[in-house]
Amino acid sequence: MKKKIIFSVLILMILGAFGAYYYTFHMPHKNTFNLKPEYTVKAQNLFSSFDDEDKANEKFLGKIIEVEGKVVGVKKFNNNYEISLLDDMEGVTCLVDSNYAVQQKAILDKIKTDDIIKIKGQCNGYLMGVKLDRCVVVTK
Repeated sequence: MKKKIIFSVLILMILGAFGAYYYTFHMPHKNTFNLKPEYTVKAQNLFSSFDDEDKANEKFLGKIIEVEGKVVGVKKFNNNYEISLLDDMEGVTCLVDSNYAVQQKAILDKIKTDDIIKIKGQCNGYLMGVKLDRCVVVTK
């Protein structure tokens, strides 16, 4: 009888752990196209706000933000686009992954150095510049 209870509890724990894993790692991302930005900022102001990284992370980290700035570089790799604003090494780096790039290919292929663009994405903090992921180009 005791073995059945232990076995049942063990099975429930394994099922619970599997459910938590599946929920955490296989949830679909929210579609950036449909999300309203929590903040709209100029690239220079966003970059400068990370002078105090803790305060900026508290404000921007994990949030959808819309950034306007001058393009200094566009790189295409594996159907992804990396758009740099302000400076190639430091500044704001926006990654448009292949899921979004397919939907905006015509727009992305027209972006060139010195263009002023607005781009929306999720802020992932500062690492040699501010990083935005799941980006889409904002068109009006």
